[in-house]
Amino acid sequence: RGVKVQHMQASRPEDVEEILSRIHDKEAFNIALQDLIFNERDGLFATWRRMDAERQMGSIGRLLRWGTMAEASFAVWQQWTRA
Repeated sequence: RGVKVQHMQASRPEDVEEILSRIHDKEAFNIALQDLIFNERDGLFATWRRMDAERQMGSIGRLLRWGTMAEASFAVWQQWTRA
């Protein structure tokens, strides 16, 4: 549970700088990120464990499609930079 945004990596160092510059309270961000991932009731891991295999595979398929579309069109990055 030592996930910290300050330890992030990216293929381009300027991406790390850009992302970190947008996060003003990194400690609060880290707490929220860890809660999102590790919360025993509704965190990502807890939610994943409650899914049956069919729902897990459906989720993986949606993530792969989203990643493929984002890679092809950079739509995710374009949305991020508009924020």
